[in-house]
Amino acid sequence: MGQDAGEKERMVAFVKCAGTCEKAQNEYEYYGIADCQMVNMMQDVGPKGCDYGCLGFGSCVKACPFDAIHVVEGIAVVDKEACKACGKCVAACPKKLIELIPYSQKTFVQCNSNDKGKSLMDVCLVGCIGCRLCVKNCEAGAITVTDFLAHIDPSKCTNCGVCADKCPRKIIAPREIPVS
Repeated sequence: MGQDAGEKERMVAFVKCAGTCEKAQNEYEYYGIADCQMVNMMQDVGPKGCDYGCLGFGSCVKACPFDAIHVVEGIAVVDKEACKACGKCVAACPKKLIELIPYSQKTFVQCNSNDKGKSLMDVCLVGCIGCRLCVKNCEAGAITVTDFLAHIDPSKCTNCGVCADKCPRKIIAPREIPVS
Protein backbone atom coordinates (compact mmCIF):
# COMPACT_ATOMS: atom_id res chain seq x y z
CA MET A 1 0.00 0.00 0.00
CA GLY A 2 3.03 2.20 -0.38
CA GLN A 3 3.90 2.31 3.32
CA ASP A 4 6.54 0.53 5.31
CA ALA A 5 4.97 -1.93 7.74
CA GLY A 6 7.74 -1.28 10.24
CA GLU A 7 9.27 -3.80 12.52
CA LYS A 8 7.34 -5.50 15.25
CA GLU A 9 9.05 -7.28 18.08
CA ARG A 10 8.49 -11.02 18.27
CA MET A 11 6.32 -12.03 21.20
CA VAL A 12 6.08 -15.34 23.07
CA ALA A 13 3.71 -16.76 25.65
CA PHE A 14 4.85 -16.84 29.27
CA VAL A 15 3.24 -18.64 32.22
CA LYS A 16 3.26 -16.55 35.41
CA CYS A 17 3.58 -19.45 37.85
CA ALA A 18 6.56 -21.35 39.26
CA GLY A 19 4.50 -23.34 41.78
CA THR A 20 5.48 -26.85 40.73
CA CYS A 21 4.13 -29.90 42.55
CA GLU A 22 6.95 -29.75 45.09
CA LYS A 23 6.74 -25.98 45.66
CA ALA A 24 2.98 -25.38 45.93
CA GLN A 25 0.78 -27.52 48.11
CA ASN A 26 -2.60 -28.95 47.22
CA GLU A 27 -5.55 -28.67 49.57
CA TYR A 28 -7.27 -31.78 48.21
CA GLU A 29 -7.02 -34.40 45.46
CA TYR A 30 -9.09 -33.77 42.33
CA TYR A 31 -10.41 -36.79 40.41
CA GLY A 32 -12.69 -35.20 37.84
CA ILE A 33 -12.38 -34.14 34.21
CA ALA A 34 -8.78 -33.20 33.37
CA ASP A 35 -9.52 -29.68 32.12
CA CYS A 36 -8.53 -26.38 33.74
CA GLN A 37 -11.93 -24.79 33.02
CA MET A 38 -13.69 -27.59 34.90
CA VAL A 39 -11.19 -27.66 37.78
CA ASN A 40 -11.46 -23.88 38.16
CA MET A 41 -15.18 -24.30 38.91
CA MET A 42 -14.44 -26.61 41.83
CA GLN A 43 -14.34 -25.71 45.51
CA ASP A 44 -11.75 -23.00 46.22
CA VAL A 45 -11.14 -22.64 42.44
CA GLY A 46 -9.20 -25.89 42.28
CA PRO A 47 -7.10 -28.11 44.51
CA LYS A 48 -3.98 -25.92 44.55
CA GLY A 49 -3.44 -23.98 47.78
CA CYS A 50 -2.63 -20.84 45.80
CA ASP A 51 -5.84 -19.58 44.21
CA TYR A 52 -3.78 -17.81 41.53
CA GLY A 53 -1.52 -20.73 40.51
CA CYS A 54 -1.43 -22.95 37.46
CA LEU A 55 -3.89 -25.82 37.76
CA GLY A 56 -1.75 -28.05 35.54
CA PHE A 57 -4.56 -29.85 33.73
CA GLY A 58 -3.46 -28.68 30.28
CA SER A 59 -6.27 -26.64 28.74
CA CYS A 60 -3.52 -24.41 27.32
CA VAL A 61 -1.70 -27.46 25.93
CA LYS A 62 -4.83 -28.58 24.11
CA ALA A 63 -5.41 -25.06 22.75
CA CYS A 64 -1.89 -24.65 21.30
CA PRO A 65 -1.76 -25.57 17.60
CA PHE A 66 2.07 -25.40 17.60
CA ASP A 67 2.86 -27.90 20.40
CA ALA A 68 4.69 -25.07 22.18
CA ILE A 69 3.32 -25.58 25.68
CA HIS A 70 3.48 -28.61 27.98
CA VAL A 71 2.70 -29.39 31.60
CA VAL A 72 5.93 -30.12 33.48
CA GLU A 73 5.92 -30.92 37.21
CA GLY A 74 2.31 -29.72 37.48
CA ILE A 75 2.65 -26.33 35.73
CA ALA A 76 2.47 -25.19 32.12
CA VAL A 77 5.81 -24.37 30.50
CA VAL A 78 6.21 -22.65 27.12
CA ASP A 79 8.85 -23.58 24.55
CA LYS A 80 9.62 -20.06 23.37
CA GLU A 81 11.25 -21.30 20.17
CA ALA A 82 8.10 -23.13 19.10
CA CYS A 83 5.66 -20.43 20.28
CA LYS A 84 4.09 -18.29 17.54
CA ALA A 85 2.26 -15.93 19.95
CA CYS A 86 -1.16 -16.82 18.55
CA GLY A 87 -2.72 -16.20 21.98
CA LYS A 88 -4.84 -19.36 22.07
CA CYS A 89 -3.20 -20.50 25.32
CA VAL A 90 -3.82 -17.04 26.80
CA ALA A 91 -7.54 -17.38 26.03
CA ALA A 92 -7.70 -20.97 27.33
CA CYS A 93 -6.27 -20.27 30.79
CA PRO A 94 -9.10 -19.64 33.30
CA LYS A 95 -6.65 -18.14 35.81
CA LYS A 96 -5.28 -15.59 33.26
CA LEU A 97 -1.75 -16.83 34.02
CA ILE A 98 -0.43 -16.69 30.49
CA GLU A 99 0.59 -13.47 28.82
CA LEU A 100 2.50 -12.53 25.72
CA ILE A 101 5.88 -10.95 26.43
CA PRO A 102 8.68 -9.76 24.14
CA TYR A 103 10.93 -12.59 22.96
CA SER A 104 13.96 -10.53 23.98
CA GLN A 105 12.77 -10.01 27.55
CA LYS A 106 15.17 -11.82 29.85
CA THR A 107 13.76 -11.04 33.28
CA PHE A 108 10.22 -11.72 34.43
CA VAL A 109 8.09 -12.44 37.50
CA GLN A 110 6.95 -16.07 37.63
CA CYS A 111 3.96 -15.43 39.87
CA ASN A 112 0.43 -14.10 39.58
CA SER A 113 -0.68 -14.16 43.24
CA ASN A 114 -2.19 -11.14 44.93
CA ASP A 115 -2.18 -12.78 48.38
CA LYS A 116 -0.37 -11.07 51.23
CA GLY A 117 3.05 -12.44 52.11
CA LYS A 118 2.15 -14.71 55.03
CA SER A 119 -0.91 -16.17 53.30
CA LEU A 120 1.12 -16.95 50.20
CA MET A 121 4.06 -18.41 52.12
CA ASP A 122 1.67 -20.88 53.77
CA VAL A 123 0.81 -22.45 50.39
CA CYS A 124 3.76 -21.76 48.05
CA LEU A 125 7.50 -21.83 48.61
CA VAL A 126 8.32 -19.45 45.73
CA GLY A 127 5.47 -16.95 45.22
CA CYS A 128 5.98 -13.18 45.18
CA ILE A 129 5.33 -11.68 48.62
CA GLY A 130 5.39 -8.05 47.51
CA CYS A 131 8.43 -7.17 49.64
CA ARG A 132 9.53 -4.44 47.17
CA LEU A 133 13.25 -5.32 47.28
CA CYS A 134 13.14 -5.53 43.49
CA VAL A 135 11.66 -2.02 43.26
CA LYS A 136 14.28 -0.58 45.61
CA ASN A 137 17.15 -2.13 43.62
CA CYS A 138 15.96 -1.51 40.05
CA GLU A 139 17.94 1.46 38.73
CA ALA A 140 15.86 1.57 35.53
CA GLY A 141 12.56 2.00 37.41
CA ALA A 142 11.12 -0.94 35.49
CA ILE A 143 9.45 -2.68 38.45
CA THR A 144 6.31 -1.80 40.33
CA VAL A 145 4.46 -3.74 43.02
CA THR A 146 0.67 -3.67 42.99
CA ASP A 147 -1.52 -5.85 45.21
CA PHE A 148 1.53 -7.68 46.64
CA LEU A 149 2.79 -8.68 43.17
CA ALA A 150 5.82 -7.36 41.28
CA HIS A 151 5.41 -6.34 37.61
CA ILE A 152 8.23 -5.65 35.15
CA ASP A 153 7.72 -3.09 32.38
CA PRO A 154 9.62 -4.61 29.43
CA SER A 155 9.98 -1.21 27.78
CA LYS A 156 12.03 0.04 30.75
CA CYS A 157 13.81 -3.18 31.76
CA THR A 158 17.52 -3.31 30.88
CA ASN A 159 17.73 -7.04 31.71
CA CYS A 160 20.54 -6.34 34.19
CA GLY A 161 19.27 -9.09 36.53
CA VAL A 162 19.71 -7.13 39.78
CA CYS A 163 16.06 -7.68 40.71
CA ALA A 164 16.46 -11.45 40.25
CA ASP A 165 19.56 -11.42 42.47
CA LYS A 166 17.80 -9.44 45.22
CA CYS A 167 14.50 -11.37 45.21
CA PRO A 168 14.37 -13.40 48.46
CA ARG A 169 11.89 -15.89 46.96
CA LYS A 170 13.79 -16.20 43.63
CA ILE A 171 10.51 -15.69 41.78
CA ILE A 172 12.02 -13.04 39.49
CA ALA A 173 13.96 -15.12 37.05
CA PRO A 174 16.48 -14.33 34.36
CA ARG A 175 16.09 -16.25 31.11
CA GLU A 176 19.02 -17.21 28.95
CA ILE A 177 18.57 -16.13 25.34
CA PRO A 178 20.46 -18.32 22.87
CA VAL A 179 22.89 -16.56 20.55
CA SER A 180 21.72 -16.90 16.95
